[in-house]
Amino acid sequence: MSIILAVIVLIGLFILGIKFWKTSRIVALLFLLPVLAIFLFAGFVFFNSWYHTTPDSLNFTVQKENQSYTVTGVWNKPLDAYRFPTDFIVFYVPDNEEVTNVKRNRFEDYEKMDMFYFEESVQEWIKHQHPPVLDPQIFDIEASKEFSFSFVLPENANPNEVKIYYAHTRDEPMDALEFWFKEIELE
Repeated sequence: MSIILAVIVLIGLFILGIKFWKTSRIVALLFLLPVLAIFLFAGFVFFNSWYHTTPDSLNFTVQKENQSYTVTGVWNKPLDAYRFPTDFIVFYVPDNEEVTNVKRNRFEDYEKMDMFYFEESVQEWIKHQHPPVLDPQIFDIEASKEFSFSFVLPENANPNEVKIYYAHTRDEPMDALEFWFKEIELE
């Protein structure tokens, strides 16, 4: 009922704005500006609900020095407005050995976030994507236009057997977290 009333009020304001256009443009603008503001807001919400980044929007470069790697990522397109402030890096290392010295930019308020919940959400999503049999090692990273992170692989780990994924997180209002993954190739 309130939506119908809001539409009637908007139509009324629009008609009044058109009626007063020839006599007083200031009064006409007072009637038309709320209608224009509502349409701009609705357009903004619609566009951001429709616009999604894809794995093709993200490019990686990898630099290697011994067992130490630095990965730099650059987005070709603008990031989604409804992105979650944190994305994730997921490592699968043979024999479930640990990746060490993982350095990355983190979301400034990461200490206030329930990281256990988010890591659990990523693990649930991974289970549906046919992951390797290994246990994932998950690290959060701030979602930004350009980013980099570095890490050190275990001594006996073969880089060809290590799987690394960048997990982009999308958080639309009133919706569950959505993810997509892009593999980062070390060789």
